[in-house]
Amino acid sequence: MRALDKNLTIVSETEKAALYGLPDFDDFQRAEYFALTAEELAVAQQWEGLSGKIACVLQIGYFKAKQAFFQFQLAQIPAEEIDFLMRRYFPGEAFRPRPVRKEEYYAQRKEILRLFGYRFWSRTFLPRLQAHAAELTRRDVTPAFILTELIALLRQEKIVRPSSARTPKKNTGH
Repeated sequence: MRALDKNLTIVSETEKAALYGLPDFDDFQRAEYFALTAEELAVAQQWEGLSGKIACVLQIGYFKAKQAFFQFQLAQIPAEEIDFLMRRYFPGEAFRPRPVRKEEYYAQRKEILRLFGYRFWSRTFLPRLQAHAAELTRRDVTPAFILTELIALLRQEKIVRPSSARTPKKNTGH
């Protein structure tokens, strides 16, 4: 991620991938983030077809992990993730991935925001973020520190952080 000065790098490509890329869960994290409450499972069950349900469960788990949304094809998701969800929530069903319609993706995001009490980033929040960044620079001018603290503020305010415009669609947190 580059700042206004093209020579200043705020975060490395690895850090950018950690912020905006799809989560890469190990077995423990998979069990933690895909452990759904009754309300979360009800949100996932409302979608048409197994692919819609699986995509919603994935979005819920990914949102819990990163407070962001991702556009992905189900065929891109690691097999162990799909296998875990099939065993846990859809035992005995046969999974044949189909594309999730754009309208369904946006509707799922809206439901997940409601479920967790979040709202999307808006430029109206920018002055607050800038003021907080100015305060932070009095403590530490390290870009990584400021970024970490700004992300913490967004979580505290339950605001989905802005996406990275330069990240490819399949790894973008929207």
